[in-house]
Amino acid sequence: MNICLSLIGSAFIFLLAGAAFGAPADERMRRLATESGCTLCHAERQPQGDAVVPPAPAWTDIAKRYHGQRGAEQKLVQVVVHGAGPDKRHWEGKTRFIAMPPNPVEISEQDAHRLVRWILRRGP
Repeated sequence: MNICLSLIGSAFIFLLAGAAFGAPADERMRRLATESGCTLCHAERQPQGDAVVPPAPAWTDIAKRYHGQRGAEQKLVQVVVHGAGPDKRHWEGKTRFIAMPPNPVEISEQDAHRLVRWILRRGP
C-alpha cells in the first residue's frame, strides 16, 4: 500500500514538474522573440482565412518548411543574425517583405539558436 501511494505521489510530482517546466519554456521563448523584435514581422501562426499577406512567415510555417532538413537550425540562425537579401527570397508570394534585415544587436547567436530550435520543434 505504501509503495503504491509512493508511486502515485511520484507520478503526480513528475506530471506537475513537466507542466511547470514546459509552459515557462514556451513563455520564455515568446518573451525572447518579442524583446528581440521578431514579433514585429513574424506571428506564431498565420490566421486562417486571412486575406492580408503577412510581412514575414509565421513560425509554424517556418517549422513546416524546414522540418527534418539537415542543417536547418544553422541555416536559420544565420538568417536571423545576418539577415537575408532579396536574392535569397524563398517565401515569394507568401509574405510582403522581400528580405530580412540582420539582427546582431537585437539577438545574440546563442539566443538565436535557442529560438530557432524552439520554432523548429513546433513543426509537424
